Amino acid sequence: MSARHQPFKLSLPLLAAVLFFLFASSCTIVKNYPQGQPFVYRTNINVIGNFTNQERETLASRLKGQLDDSMRSRSVSKVAWSVMKNPPVFQTANADKSIIFMRALLKSLGYFTDTISYHSHTDTAKNNQLQVTTTFDVRPGKVVRIDSFAYNIKQKELQELLVNNKKEALIGKGAPFAKTAISAELDRIVDLYRNNGYMRFGREELIGLWDTLDVSLLKPTFDPLEQAAILQKLKERRQNPTANLEIRLKPGTDSSKLKKYYIGNITVYPDITIDTSNFSRKETVIDDVRVIAYRNMFKPGVIPQSIYFHKGEAYNLKKQIKTINRFNSLGAWRLVSVDNFPRKGSDTADFVIRLTPAKKYSFTANLEGSRNQTAVSGNLFGLAINLGLQNRNFAMAANQSSTNMRFGIEVSNGSLVQTRQFVLSHNIYFPRPIPNTRWIPTKFKDNFRSVLSFNAANTERKDLFNLTTFNASWGYEFQYKNKLFSIRLPNFEYSYLKRRPLLDTLFKYNPSLSNIFTDGFISSIAASMTINGGKNKNINLFRTNMEASGLVAGLVKNKFLDDNLYRYIKVDAEFTRKIVYGKNALALRLFGGVGYELNSTVNPQKKNNLPFFKQYFAGGPNSMRAWRLRRLGPGSVVKPFSGTNGVFERYGDVQLEANAEYRFPLFKIAGVQINGAFFTDAGNVWLLKKNAGLPEEVFQFSRLGKDIAIGSGMGVRIDFDFFLVRLDFSHKVKDPSPTPDKASLQNKWFGYVQKDFFRGTQFQLAISYPFIL
Repeated sequence: MSARHQPFKLSLPLLAAVLFFLFASSCTIVKNYPQGQPFVYRTNINVIGNFTNQERETLASRLKGQLDDSMRSRSVSKVAWSVMKNPPVFQTANADKSIIFMRALLKSLGYFTDTISYHSHTDTAKNNQLQVTTTFDVRPGKVVRIDSFAYNIKQKELQELLVNNKKEALIGKGAPFAKTAISAELDRIVDLYRNNGYMRFGREELIGLWDTLDVSLLKPTFDPLEQAAILQKLKERRQNPTANLEIRLKPGTDSSKLKKYYIGNITVYPDITIDTSNFSRKETVIDDVRVIAYRNMFKPGVIPQSIYFHKGEAYNLKKQIKTINRFNSLGAWRLVSVDNFPRKGSDTADFVIRLTPAKKYSFTANLEGSRNQTAVSGNLFGLAINLGLQNRNFAMAANQSSTNMRFGIEVSNGSLVQTRQFVLSHNIYFPRPIPNTRWIPTKFKDNFRSVLSFNAANTERKDLFNLTTFNASWGYEFQYKNKLFSIRLPNFEYSYLKRRPLLDTLFKYNPSLSNIFTDGFISSIAASMTINGGKNKNINLFRTNMEASGLVAGLVKNKFLDDNLYRYIKVDAEFTRKIVYGKNALALRLFGGVGYELNSTVNPQKKNNLPFFKQYFAGGPNSMRAWRLRRLGPGSVVKPFSGTNGVFERYGDVQLEANAEYRFPLFKIAGVQINGAFFTDAGNVWLLKKNAGLPEEVFQFSRLGKDIAIGSGMGVRIDFDFFLVRLDFSHKVKDPSPTPDKASLQNKWFGYVQKDFFRGTQFQLAISYPFIL
């Protein structure tokens, strides 16, 4: 007898709860409202005209920001409703003031023929509330555009600077006659002059003359043809209003502000304090820079490297700001000031740079936890403590060093410690290329960092293995525009694996595992590139990584390298895109990676796979969320996770993954934003070489459709601004690698829904979003 599916019945209490939620979610509860008086309940802005939806929404939002405070209705969102407190009394005078403010905004945007009106109606609600809804109808009219634009500066060099840089102008013929654009152009002119020596030139030295009147239209004429032409021209001006704009120097400008200045003496105080009377003064001159120190905190030679203006050059504001930003970015100083002192009767100015040191050491400590569970398989709870010590002035050269320690455990069923890990790392960041080669352009040197890293870690997996690793590397980080490059050359890693009895037993029944769980030596070159992009609120991120081990060290013949050296090439790439729709967003991600162990590897145990600590894995809160961490694949293999025949974790030399997540706001609780999400994950991991494992574990294009796993679910994000807590509930839609007891569900669409729903579900708890964006 086959089991019958019972029809779903919606009980009356549940129906009532749903109806209450739908009703409450559209309600606004008003508190402390004026008794017996109409009050502001809702204010709408209706923009009328030939605008796109985006333009209309943007303009309406800006106009709403111009409303008088007494015309604003404010409410706080709760779980399923909103609360309005102390709404203001409605008065027509406040609506009239709002029109004045909105009209000022429209004129600043180039709309000089606007029409604004409003109408309001009063609704009587519960407890005789007199709720007033006001709608402003805004007709901006035609935007006034610039018909002619010119510079008229009565000083030859200043005029030539503007003419030679006219392509950089922010306004021109046909552009809207908007206050913000004209103001931005005036600021550009001031910056242009200050970047070419005119140190004291300011915005107050410029004026803009404009008119919207065509003088020819005022000329009297008795010729009917000319009169008709004038009338036609007047009509065209009403339909397409224009203005003429000319930028000039203000009459009576102080001549000293039109003087071109050059850099004189440069003096730096690298360890400035309030009181220096108890310290001895030490003066050093390096590259025309005089360094005056009191506390011997910094090596004088590191100071001139961060100063971008030099003695004898014309003054340049951009270089001064760049110098300030450079010292601020180093982290060794908390306050930076650059003051100029023009010499009387001269075109030279001396500069004084005062630097207040930051606290040299800082200490951080935090506790983190994670949980990964299923309703049937139990749970895995992780707890870790992180300690960090940062030195902002390592070796007295404004270098930064960080020392971090991490100790974590993972506890499984029965409160048994399954994993114990200890990590110690030390990194030194030099804010310049080392060696400081001359062939690197200055604009690139500014964004260079040299990095020296040391790491040591020990991981104990209960009954399986103890892994000890050491790592040392020298590398560079370089940023140019929206691209970030990183290279580690060389990168040395050594791992020592001490096998426990259970792992030896697993090797006996799963010989291929002995090719994965190996130890040895890595001598590699590792490089990465990250590119940020996108327009408006839409963001793109692309990053790729490459690592090659043994290409050089493999040429050296000795027993240690023959037995221990891994020789492989590993490449992966990831593309993420976030598309914003108002308050909602769609996040998309594609990832692909492959690692190939070269046939030139001497040790036969290392020829078939990458070492497990370099392989890919899927599952967990940041990957295939319907599977536990490292519990998917490889391919379509059907194996248990425990027992002598089991494989406790799954790794691969190839990984493909695609993710889509739709995010939307839900409500606020006590000011904390709660967001929701629907998501789908698809992907898997595979072995690469035919000898690496079973045929169903090895990547083949012909099996790709069968091997791909798919999971879908929904989640909640609790956004505390400074960090985000994520709870995801996901279900296996298509499982290519189930355990043997569920082999009948292999690749069955929604198979777990019919047979074992809870076995196919997975709950994930994590911090931050699953992707970078």
